[in-house]
Amino acid sequence: MAAPKEAGADPVVIACAADQAYVRPLAAMLQSVMENLGAHRSADVYILYSGITHDERVLVTQRWPQGRSRVNWVQVDESQFDGLPLWGRMPVATYFKLALPDMIPASLPRAIWLDCDILVLGDIGQMWDTDLVGAHIGAVRDAIVPFVSSRCGVARYRELGLKPDAPYFNAGVMSVDLTLWRRDAVHHRAAEYLRLSQSSVTFWDQEGLNATLAGKWKELEPRWNHNASVPPIDRDAAPPPSIIHFAGNLKPWRFLSTHPMRAQYYRYLDRTAFAGARPEPGITSSLISMYEASGLRSILYPAENVGMRLVRALSRR
Repeated sequence: MAAPKEAGADPVVIACAADQAYVRPLAAMLQSVMENLGAHRSADVYILYSGITHDERVLVTQRWPQGRSRVNWVQVDESQFDGLPLWGRMPVATYFKLALPDMIPASLPRAIWLDCDILVLGDIGQMWDTDLVGAHIGAVRDAIVPFVSSRCGVARYRELGLKPDAPYFNAGVMSVDLTLWRRDAVHHRAAEYLRLSQSSVTFWDQEGLNATLAGKWKELEPRWNHNASVPPIDRDAAPPPSIIHFAGNLKPWRFLSTHPMRAQYYRYLDRTAFAGARPEPGITSSLISMYEASGLRSILYPAENVGMRLVRALSRR
C-alpha cells in the first residue's frame, strides 16, 4: 500500500475567471495568493478568460514569485452561456465558473475557485488541505443571505423541495470536488435552473449553484470568505480573515476608498505590473469613503441588495 502523501506535496490547483474589465483585480487577487502561499507549496493556476490581450496576460503574472507556480490561460467561448439571465452591472464572465469542469484537464480531481473581487491574506494551501468529507464543494455561508429562503436566496426553493432553513453559500470562494461535480453534471443542472428561472434569479451563478447543491456542500470557517462590508458578529473571538471579499457594488477599483480592507487592494495591486493604477478621484469617491468610514455601510449593506433587485426588474434580458 502506498504511503499517504504529505500536505503540500501536490500543487494547489487554483481556478478563476476574468474579462478585460477585470484584468487589474485579477492581477491583485493572484498576487495576494502567490505572496501568501506557504513556503513548501506550489500552485497550478487556470485562468478562464475572454477578451484579454496577450500583452495583458503577460502583465498579470509578470511579478509572481519565480519557480513556484504555473499559469494556464484558457479561452472561453461565451456563446455557451446564451440564454442565462444577465442584467445590470454583471458581465457574462460570472458564469465561467459553471464551465470549470470542461475547461481544465479531466485528470484534475479538485480545484479551489476564487472570484476576482477577493484578496487572499493567508496560505490558501490550508484551505486546500481541508477534507470535504464527501461534499461536492466547501464554501462559506453568505453573510447577507444565510438561508435559501432569505431575500435574494433561491427564489424557487419551495418548488425544489428545499427546507427554508437550508443554508446558502457564497460562491465567490469554493473548494470544488471536480470528480463529484462532473459525475452529477452540476454545471448543466445549475444552468438549467437559471434558464428556467429567468425572471426570479437574483445572484446569477450563485443562485444556480445553491439550487443545485443544497445539502451537498460543506460549510467552511467564515475566515475563508469574509465580506469586507460586514463586521464579524464577535469581533474579539473571530480569527482574522484569510480571504476578504469585496462583495457588492463598491469595488476598490471603481471608487477610491480609505477603508482599511480596501486599502489592501491597492497595496497588492502596487506589487503587480499595474502599480499605481487608481480610479479617478471625485466627489463620488469622497462620499463613498465618508459613507464607509461612518460605519453606515455595515448597517445599510443589505439594503443595497434591494436596490439591485430594482435594477434587475428594469434591465434584465
